[in-house]
Amino acid sequence: MRVVVLALTLALVASQHINLAPEFAASKTYIYKYEALLLGGLPVEGLARAGMKVSSKVLISAVAQNTYLLKLADPEIFEYSGVWPKDPFVPATKLTSALASQLLIPIKFEYANGVVGKVFAPAGVSATVLNVHRGILNILQLNLKKTQNVYELQEAGAQGVCKTQYIISEDVKAERIVVTKSKDLTNCQERIIKDLGLAYLETLQAKSLTGAATYSYIMKPSATGALITEATVRELHQVTPVAEMGGVAQMEAKQSLTFLEIKKTPIVPITADYVARGSLFYEFATEILQSPIQLLKISNAQAQIVEILHHLVANNVAKVHEDAPLKFIQLIQVFRVASLENIEAIWTQFRARPEYRRWILDTIPLVGTPNALQLIKDKFLAEDISIPETVTILLAAVHMVPADLEIIRLVNILALHPKIQTNPALREIAILGYGTMISKYCAAVPTCPAELLKPIHELAAEAISKADIAEITLLVKALGNAGHPASLKPIMKILPGFGSAAAALPIRVQVDAILALRTIAKKEPRLIQPLALQLFVDKALHPELRMVAAVVLFETKPTVALVSTIASILKKETSMQIVSFVYSYIRSLARSTVPDYATVAAASNVAIKILSPKLDRLSYRYSKAIHLDIYKSPVMAGAVGTAFIINDGATILPRAVVAKTRAYLAGAAADVLEFGVRTEGIQEALLKTRVLEDLENDRITKMKRVMKAIAEWKALPTSQPLASVYVKFFGQEIAFANIDKAIVDQAVQLATSADAKTMLKDALRTLQTGITAQAAKPLLAAEIRRIFPTAVGVPMELSLYSAAVAAATIKVKSTITPPLSEPLNAAELLKADIQLEAEATPSISMHTFAVMGVNTAFLQAAVMATAKAVTVLPAKLAARADIPKLNFKIEALPVVTPEHIADIRVETLAIARNIEDLAAERITPMVPDVAAQRVSAEYSLSQSADVSSEVQPQLKANAPIHKTLCVPAALLGIKGCFEFTSSNAAFIRNVPLLNLLGQHAALVAVKPADGPAIERLEVEVQVGPKAAERLLKEINIIDEQSAEGRTIVSKLKNILEPTLRNNSSSSSSFSSLLSSSLFGVSSLLSSSSSSSSSSSSRMSKTSFKDYPFKKFHKNQHLVSQGVSAQKLRSSGSSASSFEAIYQQNKFLGNGVAPAVVVLFRAVRADQKLLGYQAAAYLDKANYRLQTIISALAETDNWKMCADGVLLSKHKVMGKIAWGAECQEYATILKAEAGLLDASPAARLELEWVKIPKIVTTYATRLSKYIPEVALVAGVTVNKAKNSEKEIELTVAIPTERTVDVIVKLPAMTLSKLALPLPIALPIGADAAVPEDNILDKLHFLYAEATSAQCSLVQKKLTTFNNRKYTIEMPLSCYQVLAQDCTPELKFMVLLKKDQITEQNHINVKIADMDVDLYLTDSDVLVKVNGVEVPISNLPYQHPSVPVQIRQKAQGLSLHAPSLGLQEVYFGKDTWRVNVVDWMKGQTCGLCGKADGEIRQEYSTPSGYQTKSSISFAHSWTLPAENCRDNTQCRLKLESVKLEKELIGQDSKCYSVEPVLRCLPGCVPVKTMPVTVGFHCLPSDSISRSVDLSNISQKSVDLRETVEAHMACQCNADCA
Repeated sequence: MRVVVLALTLALVASQHINLAPEFAASKTYIYKYEALLLGGLPVEGLARAGMKVSSKVLISAVAQNTYLLKLADPEIFEYSGVWPKDPFVPATKLTSALASQLLIPIKFEYANGVVGKVFAPAGVSATVLNVHRGILNILQLNLKKTQNVYELQEAGAQGVCKTQYIISEDVKAERIVVTKSKDLTNCQERIIKDLGLAYLETLQAKSLTGAATYSYIMKPSATGALITEATVRELHQVTPVAEMGGVAQMEAKQSLTFLEIKKTPIVPITADYVARGSLFYEFATEILQSPIQLLKISNAQAQIVEILHHLVANNVAKVHEDAPLKFIQLIQVFRVASLENIEAIWTQFRARPEYRRWILDTIPLVGTPNALQLIKDKFLAEDISIPETVTILLAAVHMVPADLEIIRLVNILALHPKIQTNPALREIAILGYGTMISKYCAAVPTCPAELLKPIHELAAEAISKADIAEITLLVKALGNAGHPASLKPIMKILPGFGSAAAALPIRVQVDAILALRTIAKKEPRLIQPLALQLFVDKALHPELRMVAAVVLFETKPTVALVSTIASILKKETSMQIVSFVYSYIRSLARSTVPDYATVAAASNVAIKILSPKLDRLSYRYSKAIHLDIYKSPVMAGAVGTAFIINDGATILPRAVVAKTRAYLAGAAADVLEFGVRTEGIQEALLKTRVLEDLENDRITKMKRVMKAIAEWKALPTSQPLASVYVKFFGQEIAFANIDKAIVDQAVQLATSADAKTMLKDALRTLQTGITAQAAKPLLAAEIRRIFPTAVGVPMELSLYSAAVAAATIKVKSTITPPLSEPLNAAELLKADIQLEAEATPSISMHTFAVMGVNTAFLQAAVMATAKAVTVLPAKLAARADIPKLNFKIEALPVVTPEHIADIRVETLAIARNIEDLAAERITPMVPDVAAQRVSAEYSLSQSADVSSEVQPQLKANAPIHKTLCVPAALLGIKGCFEFTSSNAAFIRNVPLLNLLGQHAALVAVKPADGPAIERLEVEVQVGPKAAERLLKEINIIDEQSAEGRTIVSKLKNILEPTLRNNSSSSSSFSSLLSSSLFGVSSLLSSSSSSSSSSSSRMSKTSFKDYPFKKFHKNQHLVSQGVSAQKLRSSGSSASSFEAIYQQNKFLGNGVAPAVVVLFRAVRADQKLLGYQAAAYLDKANYRLQTIISALAETDNWKMCADGVLLSKHKVMGKIAWGAECQEYATILKAEAGLLDASPAARLELEWVKIPKIVTTYATRLSKYIPEVALVAGVTVNKAKNSEKEIELTVAIPTERTVDVIVKLPAMTLSKLALPLPIALPIGADAAVPEDNILDKLHFLYAEATSAQCSLVQKKLTTFNNRKYTIEMPLSCYQVLAQDCTPELKFMVLLKKDQITEQNHINVKIADMDVDLYLTDSDVLVKVNGVEVPISNLPYQHPSVPVQIRQKAQGLSLHAPSLGLQEVYFGKDTWRVNVVDWMKGQTCGLCGKADGEIRQEYSTPSGYQTKSSISFAHSWTLPAENCRDNTQCRLKLESVKLEKELIGQDSKCYSVEPVLRCLPGCVPVKTMPVTVGFHCLPSDSISRSVDLSNISQKSVDLRETVEAHMACQCNADCA
């Protein structure tokens, strides 16, 4: 029955057509009670919060159809700063009175069907007050549908257009309708929000700021409209700087609107013009200019700026004032509200006063207003500021100034101004800054117009048409900074494969163009992805371009399918550089844990399974991409480091290196810093010779004449010697530089010019007269703000400020004796006694503020975390360099130190203040003592289930933590004290955010140590014969065999034996310690040679064969004269050799003076010695070095004695003992060379007699983790019983590019075999190392290690890339073995096999030389330019070019490293060619390109990649021109024809690869099969003659085997 009645009721209501839209009838005034509350803090009772409240009556009446008046009656404003919920709101009486005149003014608004339209108010109503009205109107915004009870829509409100859900229900009995709506403030079609300083940040999916609002209405329906009887709003904004489990901060807004009554008295508007003031949307007022950390009442901006400047200048001279950062922020804030006239007046007043001028110039770029930027522009054009000042200002301004259309217009005018154009540095900063401004504007306004980029696009088009490389580079980088999708078309014009202009541009410009796509890829990944993929798969492009395209491709966050496609492409890729680079990148990304790379990491894990694990073995000669990251989800923080190492020729110095860091914090990410360097051509520019310029014409003519014989030969492009560097900050390129030889020459010329000498002379003169300088430098490190409206109509702000001010006073004075003469000769400084005194008092004050709360021009109510740090570190030094006497001294003199050298304080506060009563500011600590005690008591009285299990018992008390630690440094005469105090809210719950709340302080103090005062600290070094004079304490070494020595040993025994008895780790008595100490080691050393043998059992399945170590030496000492030497040569072991040398002279100081003495001492007031002295003695005859370090204190007998002897050129041994008279502890070190199996090896042994217990304790603990770490590192661990007191490291070199590393510990053996090396080690037995000087030796070894080698053993040729193939050489014809394949043609090496003797001949064309190396009767001979050089006249040196020919082993060797040819060796059974590192990738011939690309080894002169090694070798044959050729070669290269039927059609096929054939009139006497590719054409489509000039460019239709002629016999018909 009830169901029937309800159905009838609903039908009756429906028939009456009830209108649910709120109605305010004409001639009636509806009166409501209104209350709005805004409160911020942590959702924990007992902690302090800050907020505000507004209460009032609201009167609404209609004035016209759909137009209404709204008026506030009896408004009151309250502020809150106290412990919630105990403390009450406090009336802000003065603020209410000041705003009453505005609050009481009625406003008009349009209202129809529950939707608020335009809002009207007199001009006298401020935007802040009008926003309060909007907060009330926002309650009235109701989009009610008649046909639906539950629905969603995007609804307009004060915060923007956001997703809103409605639920409408009807209470029939109560005759009311209940409407509930909820808004998701994180899902808005159009959000009203203002971000400052966030343009460079990327928001991740895990948002740290969320918001939602719920609205509840009770309405009384009627036929004409509904009456809102009650409305309540609850809005919540939640901030999670760490993960939610770590604690959250909340800003809560509440509104209530309760119907009171209806009156017939209408609302009377004031007599003023009501102007349209927008819609319901919140209107930003002056809060953008208002700093949230302080509320300033600015009545006279100019006067207040002057006052702050006076304070900053006066209080930051000797040291920084602790409140200087806050004052600096005040200065910025007042400048922001100042007019251009005010700023001009201040500049005029102080521009001539340097101390004020610096503060103004440091502040203006941070102000960020059009007025400030206008001042910069005007003063630069008026030449009021210098070029260096302008550079600094522009760099700061473009990154700190918020971007809007007016700012962009000013930057555009400045960047294109002729005065800027004339200065390259300024123009670079301005153009790049213009792109940055556009990027920042587009980050805030996603619909930013493409017209903003029109000036750059026009300049780019002009530069491309003129092929202006420098201009194109700059503009491309500016487009990269802007990152606007509209820039894609101009960039594509210079991309290879897309624009015709790309072919004429250097590779570095094309690289810049591809990298410019990265910023666009972050915004429009689907737009860039196909473009990057097309570049990557284009095998015609340079490998570097394809690698950079891969970087861009991964910036687009590719899907699993696309990454798998890339992996499939790599499997067929022929360039090992690309394979190595992309594989290493995928491998690194597969281990990524950061949230924005999660999908890429998953895709990479799939792709890595497609690729071969063998690619892990690729050495560091190949390009690599490294991605390392760490991310902690609980704290939502992490970091990423990425490095791209790009190489294209397998050289030691990479072609390009890019390093980038990325940071994650509180749900946001940013590319913090990126640094890129191109080293293209650096080695060549530094190492190759310039002598060839004089010989250029004749040399090039000869070589080109030879190369004409090879068909279709193409020179590789010449790499212009160039280095370039760029720096990106937060994803924006701020500076770059291209360095070429002209710039280097200019710098050298400047450094050696007369001006440089004058500057040096002036600097020395100034130093002698004394320099006193005082400087202060402010820095606004961070200003990050997010401002958005709340339902109340009052803005909420989240902000982070960080400012620092550094100040320093510096005094420097020098004295030079004797005085320098005029004109200045720098060599005189090497004969002078130079003294220098310096005193400095650097100090830094830094303030950081994190704020959440209300920030308006009238009222601030916020919770704030403040961190203040002040450091003062005075220092006074004196230095002296008496160069003639070889005496050098540095002294640290006493200074007056402050009470604390570092003072760091952190506190969290709840603050409420208003502009009308700043003196009544209310500040409450967020963790009040009373609240903490109450909560602590509750926890201590109850152990109920309400207590979180995470809360530890020690966290239930609020007793502040207070710790003090002092560490004395008696030698320095000081003690450092660290004091830490902390009081937090962790007693509530142990989460990160509650741990941060409260008050924390860390203090660091330096105080005088107990005892006599220290006057100064000295470090003195004396070298040479006067070293002995500087010894402050006589050095004696105990001889335990003498009577005096036995007495001393007996005394030491009484002192040390109790310690030894208590030391459980000691297994020997004192006497045994002495017998095996450093100076009695005979028995220990004798047994040490057998200590390396051990029995082992496997700790893992993998093991290695433990080959014995074979020593190179046979205990041969280097001494070649004297009785001691004879004894050493006949001694039974190296240990006894060392013992014999030691017994001959235990203390070298008895016979020789110290070579060097070093003193480190503290000069005490009582003149007693304190410190250490070190003396080094050298026994040249025995190659022995002894160093004694001893304490200077009279009663301190501590010494460290180190003795080392070079026993042979293969072995060195050293012993170190320390403690009382060097008798407590001892260790032995041995390093020797030998063989491990058949591989050269070196072994280092560390053996200890006795070491401190603390060392063994920590070593034992550490050894437990070694197996786990070794497993991760791929190191094999074998359990073993090695020597208990020895660690042995063996490094073997089985090949030139791998090493075996074996470490033997007492309980285990670690091994890593075949570890790849980035360079080849010069381990050849016949390596002729120069004996002239050490620099020549180092240069030779470096060149040998980094060079690429090609060699022939029997018929096996090993290329530069270490690829082997069998070579069959045609008789009597030269083949290009290796040559410089650039147009410079620095060298050419030819190889020929004689037809009669079938012996190899080598011809080297280099400089103006033609060198022939050949065999005659088993002797290797040499001809230079056709003239034989007798062996007795070797070595042969070219008179003007660094080319040398000398004997080596069983053959001859030609060296010309500065011309690119490290060595050409020609022996009886073999030959080899080595090219220097900087020639890698620039060679060609039978030996290949030396570029590491083993899959592209068989490259013919035309650039065609053949698959046959035979065809490849034949293509590099120099053919004969005719039969009269005196080379006796009768072969030529030609394309051969093949008759073939293809797909049922007769075809004629022509070989794409040339084949060796005899000249006309000659017949082959020796042939061999060769497989070549053929291009086929239908027979009926071929004309009589076929053009075969470009046949090598044709496609291969089939591969067939044909005969190649290897030797010919000619008749008279041969022409």
